Amino acid sequence: MNVEGLILDIDGVISRGRKPIERAIDGYRILKDVGIKTVFVSNNSTRSRRIMFERFRQFGLDVDEDELIIATHATALHIAKENGRTRVFTTGEDGLKEELINLGHELVDYRDAEYLVVGSNRGINFDIFTKALRLALNSEVRYVAVNPDRVFPAEDGPIPGTGLIIGALYWITGRQPDVIVGKPSKIIIDQAIERLGVSRERVAIVGDQIDVDVLAGKNAGIKSILVLSGVTNQENYEMKVRETGVKPDFIFRDLYELAQKLKSGK
Repeated sequence: MNVEGLILDIDGVISRGRKPIERAIDGYRILKDVGIKTVFVSNNSTRSRRIMFERFRQFGLDVDEDELIIATHATALHIAKENGRTRVFTTGEDGLKEELINLGHELVDYRDAEYLVVGSNRGINFDIFTKALRLALNSEVRYVAVNPDRVFPAEDGPIPGTGLIIGALYWITGRQPDVIVGKPSKIIIDQAIERLGVSRERVAIVGDQIDVDVLAGKNAGIKSILVLSGVTNQENYEMKVRETGVKPDFIFRDLYELAQKLKSGK
């Protein structure tokens, strides 16, 4: 396996919610010891970079700022590149709002919004859905989704992801997002490859979801590595391959097993 740089998912690879996957933490340290370059790319739509760095410190990981790309920040950055500072209504939680504000965007009532930014919200309610619906029905409003994730690997099992909102809006309005920033989109993966500074041929993405992480690798033209420590496991792997029609290039139990494999090849 000729790999010099890894794009690492977080949820389902390094942790499940607030709980670290201990073998994966050890695996990450092995990767650093043997000189593999890494960048974390998270589709999480509820956390800011600040929140994630605090989480890494709790896990006992010393992660540099240039090693983290999170979809909330990538979304705010993409909007800024498209339209500069703009007026936004978001379905998202405080982490997404923080990143939007940090990039100079103004959070406004839906009546004044130029952009609808859809992100997961564990407290979503009828009022938020109604406002998002009205914006989705307005063709002059740009509709951006942080990620397309259907499920999210929490500590006690899967929970609905941003796809809950995207799917509901599509069912009601027939409209899909104008752009999706997070995986499997190339937008966030290309940012990660540039950050690694490694040729595309020697980069692989590591994740736990076939329709998100593995497909992102295929879309970006890089190797894909599936770990069975999150949403996808030994029991549901074949079913998910049938559903997606996509297979990873490599499969490992977890990040530790992958790290041992790369170490042995050094």
